[in-house]
Amino acid sequence: MTRRLTIIAAVAVAAYSPATAEEVHQGPAAFEHVHALAFDAAARSLWLGAHAGVFRSEDGGRTWTKVTLPVKHDAPDIMGVTPDPRDAGVVYVATHEAGVLKTTDGGRSWSEVNSGLGGHDVHGLAVDPNAATKLHALVRDKNQAVYRTTNGGQKWVRVDDGPGGETKVLASVNLATGMGGIYLYAGTADGLQRNPDCF
Repeated sequence: MTRRLTIIAAVAVAAYSPATAEEVHQGPAAFEHVHALAFDAAARSLWLGAHAGVFRSEDGGRTWTKVTLPVKHDAPDIMGVTPDPRDAGVVYVATHEAGVLKTTDGGRSWSEVNSGLGGHDVHGLAVDPNAATKLHALVRDKNQAVYRTTNGGQKWVRVDDGPGGETKVLASVNLATGMGGIYLYAGTADGLQRNPDCF
């Protein structure tokens, strides 16, 4: 089993042949302070969220295109990029200034999906691996808390105070344990925290 996993990993590295840091940062799509990186459901588009906005690569990170978002700032601070695990056209982004934005056509058009959120400073965004329309968002405005949507962002409901400390990333994980179930993980300035998704 170990030998097989090693071979698969080697093939994957050869197939993707990732670009060097110098290649990625050249050209007009330069970015800094990367907060999020994720492939879409089809593993074709690589999405990146940074202080300078959202970028997309169709060639494994060799070249990048800046994605235009419907926000006041030219370069919104992106805290999370969360693709739908089943539909390559659907991607959510968490921002400091505009809450949660969603595309259903691979980034050509975007809409705000903030109904019910306690604020627009969203520091973490996670999709349920078993239910693509169920997401959690961590808001850090006055009403700091964890919010949940079960309909793809149409309506959010506050479910928990959230973890202590500044949250850097949020992830929803299906644990194959004896008890099973979904757990919500938060990577914070104070370490890693976990809570079963049964608020």
